[in-house]
Amino acid sequence: MGFREENLNVVLAELLCERGLNALGEVILKKSGRRTEPDVLLLLNGVRIVIEGKKSGMWDQLVSKCVERVDNNVCDLCVMVEYPDIRAEKLTLTQSDIKQILLRSSFDIGFISYLDRVTLGKPPPQPEKYQNVNFDDLITYLMAAYNRVVREDIVEPVVRKMDEVLSEFASKTASLVDLERLKEALELREKEGEEVE
Repeated sequence: MGFREENLNVVLAELLCERGLNALGEVILKKSGRRTEPDVLLLLNGVRIVIEGKKSGMWDQLVSKCVERVDNNVCDLCVMVEYPDIRAEKLTLTQSDIKQILLRSSFDIGFISYLDRVTLGKPPPQPEKYQNVNFDDLITYLMAAYNRVVREDIVEPVVRKMDEVLSEFASKTASLVDLERLKEALELREKEGEEVE
């Protein structure tokens, strides 16, 4: 007997709640007329985090889904969790048993944030895959990715790039500018007694 991903997602959300995180499994969000269904939604100090969970062997689908979630502004950080192959020989397992199995299991995980998607003309990097991560380490990795998202300055690289482009434009066009005509067009007048530099 196997288990549906939705069940594993809800159990994962419950385990995260037990560790003090504000998590909800299998939610339905309506945003701008669109309906999205993240597997697990976390809200951590105003940062929206989505965890997408898939069964083993579906890493490429996880990456694709997380890219979609970040690009569509569903979340600031998307966590990919590849569940281990969990099977039971008997029908007597309970949700509590599944919790214990997940607590003892190892996952393959990865992260995609809006920082990874804002690349200023460069192709976005492939997310790193962390293998055989236990549940406690999953939380540690999650908090490290969260800290990176809230501490990273995304404005400074954009300002630097704009400065480079404007400086290049100015240096290429400086010899083509007629200063007297530009002053006239901008209605710049010299103050009396002031020397022109």
